[in-house]
Amino acid sequence: MRVLAILQARMTSSRLPGKVLVPISGRPMLIRQIERVQRAGLIDEIVVATSYDKSDDVIVRACSAIGVSVCRGSLEDVLDRYMSVLQEHNADVVVRITGDCPVIDPEVIDLVVESYLESDCDYASNTLKPTFPDGFDVEVFSPFALKKAWESATLESHREHVTLYLKDNPNQFRLKNVAGQEDYSHIRLTVDEPEDLELILKIYDELLDRNEEFGFQDMLELFQRNETLLLINSKYHRDEGLDKSRLRDLKKMNHKIEVSLGTQEKASRLIPGISQLLSKRPSQFSEGVWPGYYSKAKGADIWDLDGNRYIDMSIGGIGATVLGYADDDVDDAVKSSISKGVACSLNCIEEVELADKLCQLHPWSAGVRFARTGGEAMAISVRIARACSGRDTLLFCGYHGWHDWYLASNLGANDALDGHLLPGLEPRGVPRVLRNTIHAFEYNNLDSLLSLLHKYGGEVAAIVMEPVRNIQPTSDFLAEVRKLADEFNVLLVFDEISSGFRMAIGGAHLAYDVYPDLCVFSKAIGNGYAMAAVLGTEEVMADVDDLFISSTCWTERIGPCAALATIHKFETEPVIEHLNYCGERVQDIWLTAGKKNGLKVNVYGLPPISGFMFELDQPLVLKALFIQFMLQQGILATNAFYAMYSHTAEHIEKYAAAVNISFGLIRQSIDNDGVREALRGKASIAGFRRLT
Repeated sequence: MRVLAILQARMTSSRLPGKVLVPISGRPMLIRQIERVQRAGLIDEIVVATSYDKSDDVIVRACSAIGVSVCRGSLEDVLDRYMSVLQEHNADVVVRITGDCPVIDPEVIDLVVESYLESDCDYASNTLKPTFPDGFDVEVFSPFALKKAWESATLESHREHVTLYLKDNPNQFRLKNVAGQEDYSHIRLTVDEPEDLELILKIYDELLDRNEEFGFQDMLELFQRNETLLLINSKYHRDEGLDKSRLRDLKKMNHKIEVSLGTQEKASRLIPGISQLLSKRPSQFSEGVWPGYYSKAKGADIWDLDGNRYIDMSIGGIGATVLGYADDDVDDAVKSSISKGVACSLNCIEEVELADKLCQLHPWSAGVRFARTGGEAMAISVRIARACSGRDTLLFCGYHGWHDWYLASNLGANDALDGHLLPGLEPRGVPRVLRNTIHAFEYNNLDSLLSLLHKYGGEVAAIVMEPVRNIQPTSDFLAEVRKLADEFNVLLVFDEISSGFRMAIGGAHLAYDVYPDLCVFSKAIGNGYAMAAVLGTEEVMADVDDLFISSTCWTERIGPCAALATIHKFETEPVIEHLNYCGERVQDIWLTAGKKNGLKVNVYGLPPISGFMFELDQPLVLKALFIQFMLQQGILATNAFYAMYSHTAEHIEKYAAAVNISFGLIRQSIDNDGVREALRGKASIAGFRRLT
């Protein structure tokens, strides 16, 4: 098994020209590095890969002087340069090391090579999830994998960064990460900037005379003796060159959506508001850029009308498709129900099975009424609460839909004051006689609720609220709300349309051990199929029999079948854990990319349904610019993320890279006073404000 190490080196570094031959303790940096690589026990041959550029003639002479082979190729197409090496040198295994790592540890090289040899992977590296210092990067792969990348790679970044095509296509190649016992990834020992070179020179000055073969442990002891050394180059980040290369790719990408835009224009003439849902209107994102319509969706992928394919890292069907698009298990159940008849003169057995299942998941409940959408289910819950209590007034917190009972909260004393409480939710058409039938309190503010209870006392039918949404409840908030509801003899209604089936199998309230009198579910319960449920206690549901709450389409079969299949998947697979993992990872991506690129972002929400806002000037313009840059990279994204079970680690990593690039471009646009000029579509418009 012949192992060939290829060191790539050139004189024309953009950030530090001539760095590879800069003297370090009397010898060129590249020669110092070659000497260290030669001490690796598993390397059979070393070849330096440089370019045909005249400036690199000195590299050839320096390597020839110590008897190291040199192969020359393209200056910019480094992937092609590597293939040129393999055409001249036989190899069963290729080791890639860049020529700017003058303190690379031979033991780390052997560790990664050995890991590759002992596995059946196509690519092994200590860079996929770095734990070693930047400057200890070792990549090991097969000649076959390199040839496949050489034949397939078209992006400039894939040609410049030799192994990037492999890492960007884990579906084609078996990848393996080699991790250390401790995380030293924050240490920077590569040479790209003058400060990097300053640190390396100090390391050699301190250690070379004591031990010509000094290793990483010697360096760690040095850093412990002199903690200020690592501050020299601490302002720089790993992979800044790669980030710039990806930015160049992005600027060349042309995102065409002519058919989609034509459809939006036609829809604007035929459908007021273009969409049936405010949150799906293109104006909420960026008109002129947002595709608006889809032809196909599967897993976490969406195809628009122009044939563009996107990874959906945005609003996940507005939180409805929690398992992912066209989930096979749910769809199979639905197809089976269709073949047996969707509707007839009798009732479907599945609604009885679903009612039983929901009551099992929520032991405090004793009965269920079904609907097909969240808004109408909330209207049902309010009707029940008012009927059971014999009172009309509601106290609420959060967002609860489009019906009159809720929008009445936005009726002011006169037309001029309408819309002040919930900006973006226009109450036109809501009967003014409903004014003062509903009053808002603040989430996590018991005093605001208590003052309303004292003020309206025996008029209050129910407290209506989302148990959790954009912020976590304080330790005792929900429990105290429950106590106040009991004390004032009012019903407690939890709206779990958004929060349900994300923190627990059922309502999020189960995670807090606080139980309502009525609870409403929709969205995630059917994985995109229309389904909603209102659960109630035995006492409450006993009064519902004679209430006129009735609709033909609430008796169809598809919704209950979809819900049963969806819940079964929650019970048999780690859906909740996966949703929260993805959400936590995405929140970290926003914060990390923001910090790296000097953009202040505010991250909010539960991990599976979270978002961020730019805390900068023109936040809605920046939001549209972010959407634009992400679309150019094949990712449907906005400043919100709804996790789906179909999201994979590959999706998350691609998203992370794309966010970092997009944030970098936004930073550039801000620094150049060119934010508006960079925007191809319109700025996002402000949606309605959720009261919390």
